Amino acid sequence: MKFSQLRNLVAVAEAGSVRQGARNLNISQSAVTKSIQQLEDELGVELLHRVSHGVTPTAAGEAIVKRAKVIQGEMREALNDIESVQGGETGEIRVCASPTVAMGLLPSAVIEFKRTRSKVRFQIEEGLYPDVLPSIRKGEIDFAICLVPERPRDAELNFELLIRDHLVPAVRAQHPLTQESNLKLEDLCDEEWVSYRRAASNRDIFEMTFTLNNLEPPKNVTKCTSFACIQILVEQSDSITLVPKKMFSARLKSGAMTQLFMDSSMPSWNVMVISRAKHILSPLCVDFLKELHRVASRADT
Repeated sequence: MKFSQLRNLVAVAEAGSVRQGARNLNISQSAVTKSIQQLEDELGVELLHRVSHGVTPTAAGEAIVKRAKVIQGEMREALNDIESVQGGETGEIRVCASPTVAMGLLPSAVIEFKRTRSKVRFQIEEGLYPDVLPSIRKGEIDFAICLVPERPRDAELNFELLIRDHLVPAVRAQHPLTQESNLKLEDLCDEEWVSYRRAASNRDIFEMTFTLNNLEPPKNVTKCTSFACIQILVEQSDSITLVPKKMFSARLKSGAMTQLFMDSSMPSWNVMVISRAKHILSPLCVDFLKELHRVASRADT
């Protein structure tokens, strides 16, 4: 079993066809087909269902792909380790961040880090807790930075606190509710809301904010998978959204949006770095996490 065979199998399984998988790898289709056939012969099982419109992994194929992704992650970590040992300034960091983290804290940390490590490559994705956890376990990403409602207990993962924050309702600067005082969350249940809803799980931050206050979530909700679109909807209508106060403070002060000051407490949410056991993180990732904490300490003041 060769690493190239596993790499080719993963590429084909993710692409859904041998042709597209080969294109993504920038190698010939025949070479990919041959390597997967050799792997099947070696294992004595069929790894792909081949149909007219593409391929899908068999049960055995899914098992191999799952393990192959972990191996790819470990190989990437090993290359980063070698670069660090040799004193190199290159390597790759793969990180997933929730939308509000991706709009402020993470870019600031990346910019600061690349001032001295300009050749380091970043791959940045958006994702929500707990949907990001499988990718962390598989080694597809090095770590995630997400809003987490509590400190979970998971022997396979490390949860490291960055910022203690809480959500606040945000509206356009001239919204009628900005003139109201003594607002409570229950007063807003009948208003029009916009909610970020990319999560596949049922542990939705928007809904949990209301249920933790013993309230039924609002019914008049526009669900959106683009946080940029949510901003426009809020800034140009009477819609309300929820944002983490500290993480979004700069934008709340910019004038386009403002928070509603509540007379009742809002649930707290921790901004946390989620990774596999810290000792397997490459020195490159550890160095970047130090920079991330420095940036976070400024945001937490």
